[in-house]
Amino acid sequence: MKKVIIAMLIALVIPCCIFAGRGLFDLTLGAVAQSSYDIEDVKSGELKNFDIKNLAFGADVEAKLSILAIDAKGLYDNANKGLSGIVSANLALDIFFVRVKAGLGYEYAYNFETKSFYFGNGNEYATEFADFKDAAFDINVGVDVLLGPITVGAYATLPTETSISNGRWDKFFGAFSNWEQAKLGLTVGFAVL
Repeated sequence: MKKVIIAMLIALVIPCCIFAGRGLFDLTLGAVAQSSYDIEDVKSGELKNFDIKNLAFGADVEAKLSILAIDAKGLYDNANKGLSGIVSANLALDIFFVRVKAGLGYEYAYNFETKSFYFGNGNEYATEFADFKDAAFDINVGVDVLLGPITVGAYATLPTETSISNGRWDKFFGAFSNWEQAKLGLTVGFAVL
């Protein structure tokens, strides 16, 4: 009996998640602000010395088809004098007016002073696009509130030590115990499609 109830709930929830929100296809353009503080800084009270210079501002583009969302954030990072961001592929479930996202992505950065470009996070990165497989993944999770065509959201990006070439999947799952290293950000967007 329990299996039948669970099967019926799944049969009801999956179509609701696929067809809820804005429909099968959604394109959102918006703005993003990301803090250079991580969760560990927040816990230790480092935010008492908060400075606007520790925020990076930029643009956010998200394209969603059914439950797959591709998200690209581009930020001007004043502290590092360059551009940075993340491109991620997420599973995105719309439940009524809330979108819950989780997926994998790659960080990227360009420094104006040194004219250097890299993919991946500080754990494992590549400086040439051909070496992309050597760049470490980031775990990207977020929650958006869908207010008609306007989206307001929060996200966290957690660096891992896992890349395609090194295959350290034990380190990937171990990253969940290091949430203190996650970077936090806020987004505001407008659905254009």
